[in-house]
Amino acid sequence: MKNALLLVYMILFGFMNFAYAKEEIEIFNRANKLYMDQKYEEASREYEKLISNQKVSAEVYFNLGNSYYKTGNIAGAILNYERAKRLRPSDPDIAYNLRLANLNTIDKIEPVPQLFYERWWDDFVNNGSVTKRAIWALLLFWGALILGIVYLFSKVVVIRKITFFLTLLVTLSALFTLYLTFQQHQHLNDNRAAIIFEESAYAKSSPDEKSSNLFLLHAGTRIEVLDELQGWRKIRIANGNEGWVVSDAIEII
Repeated sequence: MKNALLLVYMILFGFMNFAYAKEEIEIFNRANKLYMDQKYEEASREYEKLISNQKVSAEVYFNLGNSYYKTGNIAGAILNYERAKRLRPSDPDIAYNLRLANLNTIDKIEPVPQLFYERWWDDFVNNGSVTKRAIWALLLFWGALILGIVYLFSKVVVIRKITFFLTLLVTLSALFTLYLTFQQHQHLNDNRAAIIFEESAYAKSSPDEKSSNLFLLHAGTRIEVLDELQGWRKIRIANGNEGWVVSDAIEII
């Protein structure tokens, strides 16, 4: 009886998942059609439905960014291009549209120059997907295990020597791949990067409305969040300058 009930629950759960997936595909297709029909605000609302249901992907964020760009919501466009870029960092279309959107921002902040090896390492870590790297790490660990078994049970000296070094090499490769997977996962879940959403927001010298203004920021500018205190967030902009802005003025990427 318990097995029969479990089977019924599994069937119902699978049917519900299928129904939800079908509904999400319908929403995505409807949003795409609205975009093609140049009904950008309506398309934005449909894409937002998917995001509110935690059904996100690079395609959803990218298309939502395009819809916001068409309606003149540059901050919204940049936010969603940045989110799409996190999921697919090497996509040239996302990178191009993000650059295009940034050209429409008011603040033109020269970033602190990044050393070439830091830039190379960031590109290397964030290239590809976390899932694929995790699968490769698992496969490499299995390969190392098989080679280790061959090494232990083989009686041929040459084979034992070869499998020993191969086991060591594959194990190190698996550990390195696992490390890259962890680093990329950390990057994807980093909640420090944000976008200014207010038309204009002063960065203050302290988390107090009466404190002195340090510099003025405008919608669409990317910032880094360093700290948070009672409705204020300490931020750093691309040139290294720091200040405090009200939490409501920004949106975390």
